[in-house]
Amino acid sequence: MKFLGLRLCEHDSNITFTDGTTVKYYSSERDIQIKHHGFEDLSSWKKVFDTFNVSPKDIDAIGIVIDCFRYEHIKCDVSKLYEEIDIPLFKLIGFDCPVFRVDHHYAHALSIWPLGVETTSDFIFDGFGDDEICHTIFREDSKVLVQKISEGYKSLGQMMGTVGYYLEMSGHESDFAGKIMAMKGYGKKNSLNLHQSSFRTLHNLWFSLDFANSSKQEIFNHIRKCHQESERLYVDHFKKNSNSLDVIGYSGGVAQNTIINTKIKKIRPNLHIPPHCNDCGLSLGIVELLRKLYDQESFDRSGFPFWQSDVSPELPSKKTIKKTAELLAKGNIVGWYQGHGEIGPRALGNRSILMRPDIKDGKETLNSKVKHREFYRPFGASILRDKVSKYFDWDEETPYMLYVMEVLDKESFPSITHVDGTCRPQTVSQDHEVYYELISEFEKLTGIPMLLNTSLNNGGKPICGSPNEALELLCTSEMDNIVIGNSMYLK
Repeated sequence: MKFLGLRLCEHDSNITFTDGTTVKYYSSERDIQIKHHGFEDLSSWKKVFDTFNVSPKDIDAIGIVIDCFRYEHIKCDVSKLYEEIDIPLFKLIGFDCPVFRVDHHYAHALSIWPLGVETTSDFIFDGFGDDEICHTIFREDSKVLVQKISEGYKSLGQMMGTVGYYLEMSGHESDFAGKIMAMKGYGKKNSLNLHQSSFRTLHNLWFSLDFANSSKQEIFNHIRKCHQESERLYVDHFKKNSNSLDVIGYSGGVAQNTIINTKIKKIRPNLHIPPHCNDCGLSLGIVELLRKLYDQESFDRSGFPFWQSDVSPELPSKKTIKKTAELLAKGNIVGWYQGHGEIGPRALGNRSILMRPDIKDGKETLNSKVKHREFYRPFGASILRDKVSKYFDWDEETPYMLYVMEVLDKESFPSITHVDGTCRPQTVSQDHEVYYELISEFEKLTGIPMLLNTSLNNGGKPICGSPNEALELLCTSEMDNIVIGNSMYLK
């Protein structure tokens, strides 16, 4: 059977098409090159569907996460996890099949399936989903806990985003929380033991500072204090609502908070977070619901997370890989465009900018020449899986850059070491063949089994979605080289 999953409105629009087992995924921001792009209506996405080379009449079912308050003419019951609804426009543009509205948080919970784990509970924390719900816990496809904004609960992501507004940050509001998170490391340690906050009152702490009349250091100190209290609350919440035997799926925009993720992981090792934990994973959860409703076989997970429907160049030869490693060993800033793009906001070795991790002023050089980001934001690293414990206080697989850990030799790797001595690395296994081989060749030349890895984009832009965009980045920045498939472009 053929299914369509649609996340269209507001931001981070994405579409998933399945033809029985194969999965095709489309992110509009990668295609249109507008960060966090969202379709503004219910029909513009049709031109995207046409690229899948299938007739609308062949689609057996459509699922959609829809912001009902924006489309009051569509009758929905937001108390239901899913329901069949009538969208006449879909019939007018050629689709003649059932259409199901899927609860926003339920789609988040179901989106865990590409990881290949069977969860016993699913925690969703985000800005808000249907019916102003900012947090849900699911067990056996039932909501066992719900927290609503209308009941006094506030989303941590939205609180941090609002602080970003107060600080007059640039860029898209969806990125403010990540920027605020990076500021924590610049705050001075304090011995203040608050333990007076709750999820209902946490916003009182976050907004207790007069940001407009405070110094930069006072702001950093405040953010550190607030984040530490937020960490405590999240850890206590997971302790209270799960046990050591639970297999936990964790999704929603707040699940991108790598500091909190790491704290939770230490007390709940069976925590699983997909790389698409923000809204860009909703369409994947939708097609999983349709698969279950129609009692179909599981989807093919091979190739995950490199599922973007974008231009995939030919594979690089061993000669090209070796030459790229030589350029990196010399200290060049190298763009790396291979295969299909990653699902989610992190570059995981197919759409990356790479550099030596031991260059003294590497972070500042990369920021000034290419990324043009705020000084306080750190860069991640990609390391061979079997070498991670030698360089970081960590001994597990972490392929999606969703946890932070202490760098064991901070002085030797300043480019990837945040001001607080941590890094957000990605472990690379042999099944990621081309990238693994590149890092291995770099290790032969330098003795270092890792690279600085950041996304292939300029600050404020989406990750490059085509070779032409990658070449434009080379031309409009001071990046030294870019490798697209087997083609090397040198300045």
